[in-house]
Amino acid sequence: MACPSTVTTKNLSGKLRLVGPSFDVLSHNADDLWQNKALSDDIDETLKLQGVGYIKRTAIANFTLTLEPAQTTDDDGVEHINVKQTLSGGFKAPADHLVLNAQEVSKNDDLFGHLIAKSWRSKVEDLEIDFLKEGWSEDTHEDGLIAGIVKSDTAKSGRDWVINVVWGFAVVDGIRRFARRFRFTTKERSGPIDVRLYYDYLE
Repeated sequence: MACPSTVTTKNLSGKLRLVGPSFDVLSHNADDLWQNKALSDDIDETLKLQGVGYIKRTAIANFTLTLEPAQTTDDDGVEHINVKQTLSGGFKAPADHLVLNAQEVSKNDDLFGHLIAKSWRSKVEDLEIDFLKEGWSEDTHEDGLIAGIVKSDTAKSGRDWVINVVWGFAVVDGIRRFARRFRFTTKERSGPIDVRLYYDYLE
């Protein structure tokens, strides 16, 4: 289902679903769902380079991921985005809490270990990586992207990788979809990995 125009980067709400191959397509519009999956890039290599084990990578690849974002603004005018994440079968994925103030925070993530992250709102043209600028809807250009940098806390994790990520909306094959793009880099690999992920809107 296409995202309604009322859901934007300034009003993230509802449920957003990235469909895995084990999803029960018999009770849904199979063509739309498989198109959505086919549009998205595989993330197995990035997960492996981040130290995620085979069993967890297999679960992520095969199950359906549902995001439930809730966006608020505090008394100081700073935007907050809380994202509940669930894998099909009742498995819980790490929740996200973004504070769009460009301030670095440290955390110990259940999946990726010790991280350092920061988030902010960015105009498309202000991004430095061309891949992250591509394909966004008109309203995303107007409202801005949710941008962030997540990197391993090398001193604690022993790993060295960086993800530049943006969230927004894209019109693909005539359907407006929630989308995430990221560029993954690590010293363990000579070049970056660019990834696009597209989500169906549920409600």
